[in-house]
Amino acid sequence: MFLLILKKYIKKAVLLTVAFIGLIYFLENNSVINFYSFEFLLSFIMYLLLFSICLDAFDKNKLLGLSMAFSLLFLPPAIFPEFAGRLFPLTYGIFIIYLFFTYGLNMFKNWKNNAGL
Repeated sequence: MFLLILKKYIKKAVLLTVAFIGLIYFLENNSVINFYSFEFLLSFIMYLLLFSICLDAFDKNKLLGLSMAFSLLFLPPAIFPEFAGRLFPLTYGIFIIYLFFTYGLNMFKNWKNNAGL
């Protein structure tokens, strides 16, 4: 399921990830982008996966996709410095609920088609 979503939206997700990481580094006053660091690689992969899931949700429901994309603003502490470290469970909760709901719908469709209902 994850590989299909990533394969379908890889180009748009890469562009959004680069733009979002650029926005984060622009908002941090004294930061320099180190492309060869482990933190940058981890952040890039994480945002790539999250943006591809957002694009999948946006194709299914526009409001859901926009709310998931807006919740990504809760992750970096540079955007909301007064809430640093307190809002990220909200983002991950939204994404986990969406993925389990999508997985459950696929299981139900598979059961429905195989059971002959």
